[in-house]
Amino acid sequence: MIDKKDLIFFSVTRWNQSNPGSSISLLKEFSKHYRVFFIERPYSIWDLIKSWDSFALKQRKFAVLFRHKPYLEVDTGFSNFVVVTPGLCLPVNFLPKGIIYKLFNAYNNLVVARAIKSAIRKYQVKDFIYFNYFNPVILPVFESIFYKPKINVYYVTNDINTSKYLSKHGAAAEQKTLEETDLVLVNSKFHYDRILKKKLNMHYFPNAVDLPFFESIRNKEIARPYDLLNIGDTKVLMYCGYISSIRLDYQLLRAVCENFPQYLVVLIGTYDEVDLIRYKLDQIPNLIILGNRRYESIPSYLKVASVTLIPYLCNELNIGSCPLKLNEYLAMGKPVVSTNFSPDMQAFKDVVYVANDYEDFLNSIELAIIEDHVGLQHSRIEVAAHNTWEIRAEQFKLLIETFLAK
Repeated sequence: MIDKKDLIFFSVTRWNQSNPGSSISLLKEFSKHYRVFFIERPYSIWDLIKSWDSFALKQRKFAVLFRHKPYLEVDTGFSNFVVVTPGLCLPVNFLPKGIIYKLFNAYNNLVVARAIKSAIRKYQVKDFIYFNYFNPVILPVFESIFYKPKINVYYVTNDINTSKYLSKHGAAAEQKTLEETDLVLVNSKFHYDRILKKKLNMHYFPNAVDLPFFESIRNKEIARPYDLLNIGDTKVLMYCGYISSIRLDYQLLRAVCENFPQYLVVLIGTYDEVDLIRYKLDQIPNLIILGNRRYESIPSYLKVASVTLIPYLCNELNIGSCPLKLNEYLAMGKPVVSTNFSPDMQAFKDVVYVANDYEDFLNSIELAIIEDHVGLQHSRIEVAAHNTWEIRAEQFKLLIETFLAK
């Protein structure tokens, strides 16, 4: 049995950032089975300068600078996990490949490794799994003479070559990680096929949903969000997620707004202000961009939607995506209209309108509104129920048990 093992989880995200993605949801579920230590992505000197007045940094500034109270014990409601803040790192991404980069990055590895070893000593960790969540540049594999993990796990969530920040040094780092780590998880079929020849011990581990959380809002009578109180009976077409020209097809969004002037198109998520000007999004009368909203409020917004959208570009970035929002839309029982941007969408074709071109996308929105009924809503929820973080955590336990048994 491995229930009493500890999980040291080093993430490319930070605990209190606005959009931590799937890592926090996965962690909360893991914390039911393991004692979890969440190692935050370290702040570099450059991060410190840029974010000096940010709320997130103010909360952890003394931990970053002076190692003062670097541990934050978090109560998830059903378990606890410990957030560990490493010390200050050096900015290295701007450096060319070579000896200087290797020396600086070696120092950053030592900073994170030291934070992990300190946590191991403080909390008397003896039997643990090391999980690197898509950060192959810093400490992709944990190796120590005195503190050896039972298994090193690396999780691929994106194609590293499409990342502006990680691609410069990340591609070579990931290749080395794939060679050295024990177990690789991938969140999309594209990545599975891409990596298959490089790593045999690899498993498909797609995004999922916190179903009980979304159910609690879906089954409750609640007031509309304050910024959608005055829309009356107007039907809402909604997208939740990162709003950017590298991710979304703005021409398609404009076509949706123009073809359905009687509906309100609502976008929720972090956006690039440059896009508003370049694509004149602020001039579309029935388009509202609400900006970022707390994750806890997303179900209340989705409840207002008549149709949910995934208007992704069909490009190199999105082909390896398995959107977190997809199962969240389905968990709310909402019709979903999506472009055919990824092979993963085929698994949802029975409950999602997957469009191959603009005309198909527009027609699917109309069909989604006409055809929606209680039976279809139940079918969508049932699909989401087979893609929960609880199921993913059980799958992970089985993978670890199988590996250790060998």
